[in-house]
Amino acid sequence: MADNIKNTEKIELLAPAQDMDCFMAAIKAGADAVYAGGHKFGARAYAKNFSNDELISAIDHSHLIGRRFYLTVNTVIKNDEVTELYDYIKPLYEAGLDAVIVQDPGVIMLISEWFPDLLIHASTQMAVTGAEGAMLLKDMGVSRLVPARELSLDELKHIRSSTGMELECFIHGALCYSYSGKCLFSSLAGGRSGNRGRCAQPCRLPYDGSYILSARDILTLDILPELKQAGITSFKIEGRMKPKEYVASVTGIYRKYIDLMNTNDKYHVDAADLKMLDELYTRSGHCRGYYHVKNGRDMITVSKPSYETQNRKLHEELYTRFTHDAGRIGITGRVTAKAGQPLSVSLCMGNHKTEVLGNEVDKARTSPVKLQDIEKQMCKTGDSVFDIQNLLIDADENIFIPVSEINRTRRNALDKLTHDILTKYRRNTETKINNEVFSGIDEYAGRPYVNCHIDDPGLIDLINRYDYIDSVTINAGSFTDAESFSNISDLVRKSGRKLIISLPAIIRNGYFDEHPLITKLLNDNDVDGVLTDNYEGLYYVRNTGFKGTVISDIHLYVLNDCAAKMISRAGADVITYSPEANRHELRGLKVHKGEFILYGRLPMMISAQCTLKTKDRCIKDNGISYIHDRLGNEFPCVRTCSECFNTILNCVPLLIGTDDLPQGFRPYSYRLHFTVESSYEAKAVLNYYDELFKGAHAEKPDIKFTYGHLKRGVE
Repeated sequence: MADNIKNTEKIELLAPAQDMDCFMAAIKAGADAVYAGGHKFGARAYAKNFSNDELISAIDHSHLIGRRFYLTVNTVIKNDEVTELYDYIKPLYEAGLDAVIVQDPGVIMLISEWFPDLLIHASTQMAVTGAEGAMLLKDMGVSRLVPARELSLDELKHIRSSTGMELECFIHGALCYSYSGKCLFSSLAGGRSGNRGRCAQPCRLPYDGSYILSARDILTLDILPELKQAGITSFKIEGRMKPKEYVASVTGIYRKYIDLMNTNDKYHVDAADLKMLDELYTRSGHCRGYYHVKNGRDMITVSKPSYETQNRKLHEELYTRFTHDAGRIGITGRVTAKAGQPLSVSLCMGNHKTEVLGNEVDKARTSPVKLQDIEKQMCKTGDSVFDIQNLLIDADENIFIPVSEINRTRRNALDKLTHDILTKYRRNTETKINNEVFSGIDEYAGRPYVNCHIDDPGLIDLINRYDYIDSVTINAGSFTDAESFSNISDLVRKSGRKLIISLPAIIRNGYFDEHPLITKLLNDNDVDGVLTDNYEGLYYVRNTGFKGTVISDIHLYVLNDCAAKMISRAGADVITYSPEANRHELRGLKVHKGEFILYGRLPMMISAQCTLKTKDRCIKDNGISYIHDRLGNEFPCVRTCSECFNTILNCVPLLIGTDDLPQGFRPYSYRLHFTVESSYEAKAVLNYYDELFKGAHAEKPDIKFTYGHLKRGVE
């Protein structure tokens, strides 16, 4: 492939590391920056990860050789972890940490307050899919966006040109089947939450006898110029669970081609390099990701979930090639040795110059020191990152200097040069933690408001029979034109209920332009409320002047009070409690107006892929199909073809009675969500809550159900 490359912006090659060996492999192989995590708050809890001392060493090493180090803090956190988070980041911040990669909006708020000059990068776990979401995060203080991996080059280009934000995008490695951050499969099926760094990867298991949820790894070596032209500023390699040999090999190969792209108008990829990448690790072959396509069977492994090829010999060969005698920096030195004067060692790296004086130089009584002996000892830089490549020695003849004195003065000079270089990165902070926000839930007197969300507008007549329901939420896709909206609106409002519209779970660039009816409803305040599950919807609604109630949904995660504050500041009037919170955590959350889901099949995954298309073909019908796991559990797959995404629902619904909730927990509102239920099934559930809200004894309907995380929670 040959491209004419015009974009002159320098590209950052960002490599992963799970430990110090991987870090050094990445640095030696040519990474401009490395991202890694400690033992807490990172989305790879099962990687080896770094101790705090190792993190500081990695930060220092990066800065000494002109590289950058980013810390992954890309999990949602709980209230009782806030102090620990502060204690964790503070010494790293003071050491000069370059940036943090963050998922939780509460963490964005805390870091902005504690460490205002620390750069914040929004993790792909925030699932930002449009310029609106990027602008909202920019308003929060985010400087760089790692967007959803599902975006096309055109969408990325639009975000960059609309917001000016740096974009960090994956160029190689594993893909999630779900939009990252919009997956609860591992959490609900096994209690290991991907939002807490503990994903058990249920997507790599068989469903209906094949691996239809297992995505292939991506490889983009041949389209790097296109990524650059789209405005991507950081090329990111996935792999914080991978060994040092993999990190060095992949980093080294991509370094070669980024350098070629930066120095040569003609770009061509050697087939041998592509073959080597395929032989390192591959899940049934690589794909190019979503940069050119919306989805497709050729992006799924189907027949095999695990790594098919692991050429260990090639790993070792490439590791040696890319790390041999690399990762050090050349400096110049000068030794002045005059009889009767202190030994002087001067070192210089760029603008950094330092001089250290040793003991007084003696005249030689017997064996004078030789210049080559001084040079030999001076060049023994050992574990230092420096190589003295140009050394000038100005010495008298017939002098004596003990070898130990040369070594001591050299070490002191190297230490002083190191200190001088790192000083500009050091920070001080006297920020104190404000614990006032952590004071428990706002309680409401009387019966909470009840919001009934229905995917099928055909249930409206049934809903209207129950007086305890205060509002009805309808999916925006149900309104095909003004007439259909008017009909539904009349049905809901004739019984005095409020009408809320639910925006799509995924909003890609152009959605509001392509749906003028929805835009008009918001602009004209023709609905009473909006439910949104993404930052795009939150930003757009906030900026339309909409005066109704704005409700944030479950994937705008709130497990701590600061997250609730940030989502409220962004425009949400009512915040849906995270389904990953247990009784104790719910009781401790300070949410001004919180909505709690009592009933409904929670979304396990929201994916740009389509199970029906993978198994058969695309039929664009906004319908429902089913997949089955090894135990025979049946998961509904709801197709939102108009916006091209699938929602895999849980095999059983939440069914929580008000008497199951923790004592004293009184949210502002409750939600019942009907997705694939028949009218008969919906009626049984509605009857149950009718009795509960009347204060009567009620037996749960005779269906399989789950309490979710209400009792157990997540780690």
